[in-house]
Amino acid sequence: MVDEAFLDAVPGRAESLAGADLPGLVVLRSLTKTWGLAGLRIGYALGDAAVLDLLREAQPLWSVSTPALAAAIACSEPRAWALAEELAREAEADRHYLERRLLELPGVALPARASARAPFVLVHTHGADKLRMRLREAGFAVRRADTFPGLGPAWLRLAVRERAVTDALVTAWARLTDAGRPPGPAA
Repeated sequence: MVDEAFLDAVPGRAESLAGADLPGLVVLRSLTKTWGLAGLRIGYALGDAAVLDLLREAQPLWSVSTPALAAAIACSEPRAWALAEELAREAEADRHYLERRLLELPGVALPARASARAPFVLVHTHGADKLRMRLREAGFAVRRADTFPGLGPAWLRLAVRERAVTDALVTAWARLTDAGRPPGPAA
């Protein structure tokens, strides 16, 4: 099973395994990321017919609401796919901007930067767990990443937002990480 829930937020979707000839493969997709439909809980599975039949047998009756079904149809039309591609390209440009701005901050590393394509950025910085709480008090919701296997309290995951939000976040981050440090010698 491959989770491609964020793939519609990647320009071109070149990395998709949907349609790959791999026995037993099932690819999960979501319509909730690009379109902000998380409350509708709508997605779909692609893959090996035998595996999909087994999943269908376990599926509860009426597992998709009428509003979710209407949204799925609307999100699957050609003009919606074109808009999703445009939004993905904008998000990619905004992600590059976020990465550049984050790298201006001392002690910030972006280990996944070379291969990142999703609309979020994985950040490594000392004291990230405490910084996350300070950023929250300043009005910024930053996801902790220590809940992901292999990562610890020095990791954060930041959603890509418009550039004005990125600039405000970086300004707050710089101010908050300077807070509590003794002043350095006068220049």
